[in-house]
Amino acid sequence: MAINVSISGLRVGDHHPVRIMGVLNLSQESFYKESVVEPDLLIETAEQMIHDGADLIDIGGRSTWPLAEQITTREEERRVIPALKILRDRVNIPISIDTMHSKIAKEALDLGADLINDVSGFTHDKDMKHIAARYDCPVILMASRKEPGDITGINETLDALSEIIQVAEAAGVKGERIIIDPAIGQWHEGRSTEEDIEIINNLKRLKPLKKPILIALSRKSFIGNILKKPPKERLHGSLAATAIAIYNGAHIIRTHDVAATKDAVRMAERLRQNKKPRIKE
Repeated sequence: MAINVSISGLRVGDHHPVRIMGVLNLSQESFYKESVVEPDLLIETAEQMIHDGADLIDIGGRSTWPLAEQITTREEERRVIPALKILRDRVNIPISIDTMHSKIAKEALDLGADLINDVSGFTHDKDMKHIAARYDCPVILMASRKEPGDITGINETLDALSEIIQVAEAAGVKGERIIIDPAIGQWHEGRSTEEDIEIINNLKRLKPLKKPILIALSRKSFIGNILKKPPKERLHGSLAATAIAIYNGAHIIRTHDVAATKDAVRMAERLRQNKKPRIKE
C-alpha cells in the first residue's frame, strides 16, 4: 500500500514530491542562533520561505536542545500564539505548531494551524493525543519513550514509533493523519553520531509502519561532530545528509535553509526515481 497523507490539501507520500518544511524559529535559546526570527521580521521571513520553495511552515517557540535554558509554557505561548495570529492571514500554505503542550496546540488549532508537531510523540502531555483526535488534524510524532528522542539506533526507533502509532490510533487519531519522525540528533547524552548515521542509512526499515517519514537534521550535532564545525557552518553537511535521507525514503525535510535545501531535494528526488533493480544477465 502506498504511503499517502493529506495536510490541508497538500499530499505527502510515495507518489508525491518530497515536501519542504521551513523552520520559523522563535526560540532565543536555540542551538542555532542565526535561525531565530525577530518579531518584526516574521512576515518577511515566512514570505521568503514560501518564495524559496517551502511547502509547509513549522512555528516553534521552545528549544528542545538539551543544553537550552528551559522556559515556561506561558512564555512559549507568548511567543507562538501572536505569531500564528499574524501569519495565518498572510500565509497560504499549511502551518505546523511545534509544541509538546496540548493547551498551546489547541489554541493554535483554533487559530487555524493545520497540524501538530510533537517531538515527544504524545509522551509529554497525555492530553495531546485527545486534542489531535478531536480536531482530526495531521500529527508529526517523533520517536520517544519518556522524553523526546530518548532512543538509540534503528531497532529502538522502529519499536518506539510502532508503540506511539498504536497509542495514537487507540486514542482516535486516524492512521492516515500520522507522520513519523525518527529523531535525528543528540537528544540525550547516550545518543551518538554513529546512531544518527545508522538511522539515516536504514530509513527503509520504517516503511512497514506505512507512514510518511519526516527528517529534521538541519545543522544538527552529528553534522558538527563529523565536520568539526559550528551550526552556522553546517549547511553543506546538512544538504549532503538531506540528499541521502531522501534517497533512502524520506518524504518531508524540515530545514532552516529552504532555498538551498530545495535544490538538494529536487536532485535527490530525481536520482531516487531512477533507481532500478539490477537486471540479471
